[in-house]
Amino acid sequence: VEVYREMGGLAVKGASRSALLSRLMEFALKAVDAEGGALYSLDMDGALILEAVKGKNGIKNKALAELSAKSGKARINATGAKTAHTGQGPARGDSEANMLAVPLLREKNGISGVITASRTARRGPFNDADLKVLTSLANHLNIIIERAELISSLDGRIKQLSTLNEVGALLISSLDHNVVRHRAMEAITRLMRAETGSLLLLDRESKELYFEVALGEKGKRLKEVRLGVGEGIAGWVAVHGKPVIIHDVSKDPRFQGSVDRKSKFRTKNMVCVPVVIKGQVIGVLQAINRIGGVFTTEDLRLFQLFSNQAAIALDNARLYEEIKDAFYATSSALAEAIEKRDPYTGGHTKRVLAYCMAIARHLRMPEEEMEVLRLSAVLHDIGKIGVEDKVLRKEAPFDAAEAASMRMHPQFGAEILKHIPHLRDIMPGMLHHHERVDGLGYPAGLKDEEIPLTARIISVADTYDAMTTTRPYRK
Repeated sequence: VEVYREMGGLAVKGASRSALLSRLMEFALKAVDAEGGALYSLDMDGALILEAVKGKNGIKNKALAELSAKSGKARINATGAKTAHTGQGPARGDSEANMLAVPLLREKNGISGVITASRTARRGPFNDADLKVLTSLANHLNIIIERAELISSLDGRIKQLSTLNEVGALLISSLDHNVVRHRAMEAITRLMRAETGSLLLLDRESKELYFEVALGEKGKRLKEVRLGVGEGIAGWVAVHGKPVIIHDVSKDPRFQGSVDRKSKFRTKNMVCVPVVIKGQVIGVLQAINRIGGVFTTEDLRLFQLFSNQAAIALDNARLYEEIKDAFYATSSALAEAIEKRDPYTGGHTKRVLAYCMAIARHLRMPEEEMEVLRLSAVLHDIGKIGVEDKVLRKEAPFDAAEAASMRMHPQFGAEILKHIPHLRDIMPGMLHHHERVDGLGYPAGLKDEEIPLTARIISVADTYDAMTTTRPYRK
């Protein structure tokens, strides 16, 4: 009873499988006064896999364990004896060790393994009572193992769902294509417990798959590799739109060894799923080389859930890029339309933008700040739409009134953009790009560090372009 109680408490203590099985073995061997023994599990092919062993003679009785596994019956024997039987009393012999082997039976799955026990002749042979005790303990041990596996499975599922939730939040935390794709692959390798992973996207014009993201030290080499649609395992998945698990890629005729030769990486097994948006395959996700085993159908199900999340994130990023590109194109068109009113400033906006980006790169500005600067530079002269044509087109120096009118264009621009909340960040650069470090600029007379950085950059670019192009006020 004490042994049963102690054994029952192990399943809920969160011990690892190996630690749990080792402790259970100690209890079982103690109950039958054995000096050694082993615990085996049964794989899908019916072969015995050693899970735990105790004592120097623990694995000497594997033959008896195999016999017990095949017959599904308990076995008691003495090494060197001529018979092996089931529950009919011990076989007598003069050998050095006596042995027991009891199958682990599960109601739904049949035999799941075998537990064995052995002891030397000096302790006396095993008897029917020992066999009954070990058989009873084996049944109890089976229940404990099943309970522990269930707890472990539930814990694993909770961790998987938690990770999947974190991945979902991660994927929507940025709309930058490159960031989303790289984060997606980093997350999937962690989620799938894989050595590495890759994202291949479909080039519809060339009908080829290319490695958009390939993690690991060898990943950079894969950037040069392209696979024809239908070529390799990834190509097959892209054509058929079906996920696959490959336990041994060397035995799969679809596997392309050329990719491994290029990257100098050895692919052993993989799970590969299509990335589908609105019914169309846009790419393929791969998790490669499962750490500590091979991929399972549960891994495949989880990978498909991730693929669905990645597809949504990629589509959102694509839509964002399209909207952003359309907005930049519209802004540039508006700036060019304004320039058409002034024959002396043709191409001015494009040049100022190019100078600003060169300065930003030299300063190593963060990408987000560069985006603000880029749009500020494009729209820095939008306020000229409020300046009369006679001033813009004048082919002589401005008088005081005309100069004052021209100096109003930053404020006119701010008046226009203040009605667009999403452009609030670009207003400082546009409004203050005619300020001067000595405080003699306009419209606010700011100086030194009071002038926003974007405005200072645009001011330098704008001034340089003015000095290197023809302007009417110099005549």
